Amino acid sequence: MGERDQRVNGLLVELGRQIATRWLTTLLIPGLLWVCVAVPACQLGWAHALDPHAAEPLLRWFVSRRPAGQNIALAVAVLMAALGVGMTATGVPAILRLLRPVAARSAPARRLRTARLARWERARRAAEHLEAEALRAADGGSTIVGPQIAQARARQYAISLEEPAHATWVGDRLRANMLRIHRGYGLDVALVWPRLWVILPDSLRADISAVQNSYAAAGVTVGWAVLYAALGLVWGPALLIAVAVLAVAFVRARSATEVLCQLVESATDLYASALADQLHIPCTGVLTPDLGHLVNEVLRKEPPQNPSRFTPRPP
Repeated sequence: MGERDQRVNGLLVELGRQIATRWLTTLLIPGLLWVCVAVPACQLGWAHALDPHAAEPLLRWFVSRRPAGQNIALAVAVLMAALGVGMTATGVPAILRLLRPVAARSAPARRLRTARLARWERARRAAEHLEAEALRAADGGSTIVGPQIAQARARQYAISLEEPAHATWVGDRLRANMLRIHRGYGLDVALVWPRLWVILPDSLRADISAVQNSYAAAGVTVGWAVLYAALGLVWGPALLIAVAVLAVAFVRARSATEVLCQLVESATDLYASALADQLHIPCTGVLTPDLGHLVNEVLRKEPPQNPSRFTPRPP
């Protein structure tokens, strides 16, 4: 019993250490940086945004002698403000998710979607033109895919793997992942994934969870960009900081989305047939789209369209 208590205590200590580290890195330290920018921003304002002489009263106030009690109260106030700002930044992504359907129907989103579709169509036509030229040059023989064709297809897929339907690359990448899995196996990813997650090995689930945390961290970075943009209403240079932070969030979100989609597709490739077997659907070899549709029917708890095609094995 003593050894078991030691293991439990060690687990609790490690968990507390991880929570404290995450609390410092995601809330307190970024919040302190924001407060350090907000204080001189409120002092300088737009009128004296880059005037160092306007910050002299603030500097004199900081270096002036004060009682220890006031210094402690000031430190506590700064820490509480930093913590409050950090909690606000973590809540901004949830607000943005609620506004996402409205933003997707807005005029700027439609224009971005139209522009992305036009770019994708131009890249697709250029790649198909090069492939047709290669076919004609081969006189009906085997197709020779040269570097130019590969580069043309790479430019097309860099815009979107499938025909763009969203205003952003991230949205189209997630949609393309669902389309590719449905095309290959007939599976509805939104329906199948919670069940597939249960049978995945711990190592793969840990990798997917780590990438999901990276994606969530990119969303929090967007929250910090929003807070710096709000600070830019008072102090102009804060808008430059907001743009830089938003660029970092954009790069992190794209990278995390690409890795997440690759892992989800890999998990489906490797364990979709195992899921069918767990559901007592006869599956020998690779899962076919017909069997994938049967998996969808079983998980929807609806009777199959053709009962004769599907006879589940007894558990």
